[in-house]
Amino acid sequence: MASPTWKQLRDAGAFETLGELFPDILSSHAFLEDVGISPALLPPFGGPLPAASWWRTVCRTVEQGRFAGITLGGLVTAAAALFPGHEGLAALADQGAPAGLRVLCLTAAPLDEARLRLGAEQRVIQDAAARSAGRLTVTVHPAVRVADLLPGLRTARPHLVHFAGHGTDDGRLLFEDDAGTSAPVPVRALAAALALSAPLVCVVLNSCWSGAYADGLLDCADTVVGTRGTLDDAAALVFAEGFYGALAHSTGVDRACDAARAALALAGHAPDEVRQCSRRSRAA
Repeated sequence: MASPTWKQLRDAGAFETLGELFPDILSSHAFLEDVGISPALLPPFGGPLPAASWWRTVCRTVEQGRFAGITLGGLVTAAAALFPGHEGLAALADQGAPAGLRVLCLTAAPLDEARLRLGAEQRVIQDAAARSAGRLTVTVHPAVRVADLLPGLRTARPHLVHFAGHGTDDGRLLFEDDAGTSAPVPVRALAAALALSAPLVCVVLNSCWSGAYADGLLDCADTVVGTRGTLDDAAALVFAEGFYGALAHSTGVDRACDAARAALALAGHAPDEVRQCSRRSRAA
């Protein structure tokens, strides 16, 4: 189901509800920071206007896409998780807000390529989802074939697509064929497939060289994350732990990317190898 619109929230009295639950600057900023919005980006709080008017402005800003990875549905769902017995929030959440981020994890390890620890990466993502209190739900397609991609997208209806496997320096991802060997897919073709599920919040390409052609996916995703050069198993696992560990506590993609870079640096890997591109940076 689609995220509710600003108008739907207005008509349902959402701004008044949020103003009652978060009536001051401390509670409002703390909640929004946990969701993934920096207080520095928020409008001034206070003055003669009631808290409901401030929330009206914040929600309008969220709908305009100024906070990457944050939707009105995610905002309402996060508030409902804090007040599980609140009937008003439950009704708002039922208007169509997704329960956090739906993640489609695609893994491919063709027999004719170097072996990868994709099972461990899959486990890291699923463990993060189990700790996320509903912020993440994960569908995994292991040994994914080209023919599996479109049905998988239709079934999972993802907000975030994660590919784990091999990439080539000429802009291809290596899926599997029916025999388990390499089936290269150009990123241009992948973009056309992902466009059927657009707009996606994020695409993560946890594979070698993928940062070089991440821009080609920005027409179907707000943010794309890739790797500038080669990516070994250890670094791929550290990245996944940092990225999804952060998403388990907040659905903010920018913060998750920062956490992944920090985790890589702490483990002795090069954090600058992670390339994050977004529609906002392209527009700038």
